[in-house]
Parts: sequence; C-alpha cells; structure tokens
Amino acid sequence: MLQAFISPAHVRFPTARVQAPFLPPPVAFPTTQPLMPPRILRSLAAVKRCRSPAFLDLNGGKGMSEFHDVEFQVRDYELDQYGVVNNAVYASYCQHGRHEFFERIGINCDEVARTGESLALSELSLKFLAPLRSGDTFVVKVRISGGSAVRLIFDHFIFKLPNHEPILEAKGTAVWLDKNYRPVRIPPEMRSKIAQFLRQEEPK
Repeated sequence: MLQAFISPAHVRFPTARVQAPFLPPPVAFPTTQPLMPPRILRSLAAVKRCRSPAFLDLNGGKGMSEFHDVEFQVRDYELDQYGVVNNAVYASYCQHGRHEFFERIGINCDEVARTGESLALSELSLKFLAPLRSGDTFVVKVRISGGSAVRLIFDHFIFKLPNHEPILEAKGTAVWLDKNYRPVRIPPEMRSKIAQFLRQEEPK
C-alpha cells in the first residue's frame, strides 16, 4: 500500500524567522587636525628675497638665502600617456638637484655610499603647479632651509624657462644613517663642509 507524502490540510508548519544581521553604526573617520588653508604661490622674485630660518644646527650656521640652480630639458621617455612629464619623475629632478648641490659643497654622494653610510631621504612633499612637456627647458632650484644634528631640510622649486613659470614646489628631509640604517649625527667633516659653505654663501 502506497503512502502519500502529502501533508494534511489542517497541519501548519512553523515558519522560520530570519533575523537581519547586526550592523554597527557608521564610524566617522577621525581627523587629528583641521585642513590647512591653501598655500599662496610665491613668485620667483619673492623666492629669491626670502630668508631661511636660523635653526640649522651646523656649528651655528644658518639656512641658505640663495639657491643652487640646475638646468634640465624634458626627455621623451619621461612623459606619460597624456603627453606631460609623469608625476613620479619630478622626485628624480629634485634628487638630481640635491646631488648637484652636494657636489658644489664638496660632498660626493657615491663616496658616502661606499662607506656604508648614507644621507637618505625620509620625507618628500610635492605640490604640482603646472605641467612640463617634451623639449621644455626648466631649472631646479635647491637650498638648505633648516635642519638639526641628524637631518637636513631642503627647499626645491622648479621653473619653466625662459619665462620662469612656476612648475613645482617641494620640501624634503634627509637623515644621516649609519651602516645599520639607524639615524646618527651628521659626521663632523660633512658638517664642517656644509657650515663652511653656508658661511661663504652669506651676503656680505
């Protein structure tokens, strides 16, 4: 005798209740400080006139009031798909300017690296003002604007020639590292070269 697998009409099966998952209230992203107001672009004349703060701890020396200039020309392989210099390339421009500046002081970065120590970049902030394109000639202006016993702070400005159109502002911090990549005081001979250069650079 076959049994029919049909539930009687008078039997009701309990319906399962689906409970919605608990969702925590949205959390606002914390802000540690208010947004900074927009910076005012300084002209080339204003950049030349500004004085650096006197807190560079290098034998009582001060930051530089003048800049070391290095001229470049944009190369095709530095462009991105939009036909302008790729943003990442500007960090290389700034680095080249700093190396040329050190050569002027009498510090060879390659010789420093061979000792196992280094003056390593720990921070670099870039503010892009206008693009560069293939064939453009421009100048990178670099100076020491401050620092301490273990670090140097650099100002960088890039201007398109010949009209000195502002292209980029950048500020970088370089820290002297020992062979174990730990921050140490800048060696006395290096400090002496920098301090001597800053004293010679001061206007008479």
